[in-house]
Amino acid sequence: MDDDLDRYFHSNKEEEDNHSESESDEEAPDNIDVNYELERAEPPYKLSADFAKFLHSSEYPEDITKYLKSLKLFEKDAKTADTVPTKSLKSVVSGFVHYLLGVKRIQKPVLRGIAKIFGRYDIYHYISPELVKAINNLNESRTSAWFNLFNFLQFVPHPMDRVTKPLFRQFCIRTPFTEKDMKKKKLVWISTDYDNVWMALMNGQISEKITLKLIPYITQNVISRLKTPFKSADFFFKMFDKSDYHGILSLGAIFRLISEHNFEYPKFYDKVYSLTNPSLLYMSQKEAILTLLDSFLSSTHIPTYIVGSFLKRLSRCLLLAPIDAQEPILGLIRNLVIRHPNCSDLVHREQPQTVYDDPFDNTETDLHKTKAMDSSLWEMKLLQCHWNQSVRKRAHFVDKSLQKVESYVRFRCSDELFSVNMAKSFGGEDGEAEKYRKLQDGDDDDEGVGRAPEAKKPRRKGFGKFAPKHEEKVVRAVGINSEVPRGILERNVAVVDAPILWSI
Repeated sequence: MDDDLDRYFHSNKEEEDNHSESESDEEAPDNIDVNYELERAEPPYKLSADFAKFLHSSEYPEDITKYLKSLKLFEKDAKTADTVPTKSLKSVVSGFVHYLLGVKRIQKPVLRGIAKIFGRYDIYHYISPELVKAINNLNESRTSAWFNLFNFLQFVPHPMDRVTKPLFRQFCIRTPFTEKDMKKKKLVWISTDYDNVWMALMNGQISEKITLKLIPYITQNVISRLKTPFKSADFFFKMFDKSDYHGILSLGAIFRLISEHNFEYPKFYDKVYSLTNPSLLYMSQKEAILTLLDSFLSSTHIPTYIVGSFLKRLSRCLLLAPIDAQEPILGLIRNLVIRHPNCSDLVHREQPQTVYDDPFDNTETDLHKTKAMDSSLWEMKLLQCHWNQSVRKRAHFVDKSLQKVESYVRFRCSDELFSVNMAKSFGGEDGEAEKYRKLQDGDDDDEGVGRAPEAKKPRRKGFGKFAPKHEEKVVRAVGINSEVPRGILERNVAVVDAPILWSI
C-alpha cells in the first residue's frame, strides 16, 4: 500500500520535476507589502523536542505544512538589515534533526515523503550544518539513527540530477534565497551542502550493519557527484582493510580512486588476490566484481607471476564455483591467457600425476612465492568432464591453439541456465536455434581436438523442398522405473569436507 505522504505528493510530482527558476523566484505583486512578513510579531512555536514528537504523530503532510505556514520563518536583522531565520525556523530545523536521529526506527516510505518537504534545497541549507554537527557526535551503537539518516539522504537529490522546488516561497514572499547573490551561486551551495553531509557520514563512527549497505550505494551514486571525490579515500581504504566482505564491496571505489585520482595502495594485487576465493562467487555482486577483476588485469605491463597466480587461483575457484559463475570465469581465464602470451606455458605444460604433485601453493599470500608459473591449468582437464555441456565445451580451449582475439564474457543467472537446460530435448539432435547460438558464441570449434569429422547423412526422400509444411512433432514417453533404488543408498559414503577440498 502506498504511503500517505506519497499519495499527497503524487499530484505535484510533475510540477516539481518541471520546475524552473523563473517560476520559483518570481517577484511579489505590487499591492503586497513584502516587509510586513519580516516586521510582524513572532507567534508562539513548538520547541525542538515538541516538534520532533509532532513529526512522529503527524499522519498527513498537510499537518506539517499547516504548522509551517503559521510560523514566522524570517525576520530582518536590526544591525545589518539582512533577512535571517527566526527562532521558530531554528526550532523546526533542530527538531527535525532530533526526529531523524532519535531512538525510533522510521520506515523508509515515511522518510521518502518527509524528504519531499525537508529535502528541498532552501530548508536543507539550514538542516545540513546541523546534521554535520549531530553526525560528529553520533555513536556507533545508535543503529536506528544511522539507518534513518542513510535512508533520508538517499531521497535528497544532487543538483546534477534535479533541483527541487523551494519550500519557503509557499509561506513567505521575501527569503534569503531570493537575493541575487544566492540565485547566481545556487547550484554551488546546494552541491556544497550535499558534499558536507555525505563526507560527515563517511567520516563518522558508522554502525557495522549499515556499512554493508553504505559502501555499494556511495560507490554507485555518490562518489561521482562529489566535488572532491578523493576525500572519500580514507573511508574506502579503511573499509578495504577491515574484512574480506568489506574489501570486496570497496573494490569498485578503490579502482576509481586509483585509476582516476592517481592513488596508490601498497601491495594492491596481493590484497585483491587474498579476496579472490570461492565465497566471492556466491555473492550477489559477483558479476560486478569479476568485471572489476578483468579491469585490474587488463594492462599488458603487469608482471607474469601476478597474472599466473590469478589464473591458478581462478582455476581452483572453478572447482567449487556455482554453475552461473563457471562460464564467466572460463571466459576470463581464456582472455587472460590471450592477453598475456607469456602465461601460455600454463596451458602447454604436462599435467601432474596427482593433486599433491602440483607445485602451486594455494595458501601462499605473497604472489612471488606461489610458484604459479611452474604449474599448469590441469583444472581445465577436470572441467572437461563437467555435467554441463556449455562448461564442458568451454574448457576445451586448452586443447587448441590460442586465439588472437578475446572472447565476450557472458553472465547468465541460474534461472536462465535452468530454463536453457529444460528447453533442450533429451537424446535428440540440436535444433536450428542451438546451432545459431553456437555460431554467435564461438562454440562451433569447442569440441575436442583430434576428433574425426562426422560423415554426412544420406538425404532421404520426401524431405527438403517437397516435404510437408506442417509435420507433427513426435513426443516420446520416458520410461519410469518404479523399483526401489538399491546399492548406493546402503553404502557408508564419507562426507567430503569443503575446507579440506579447498586446501587441496
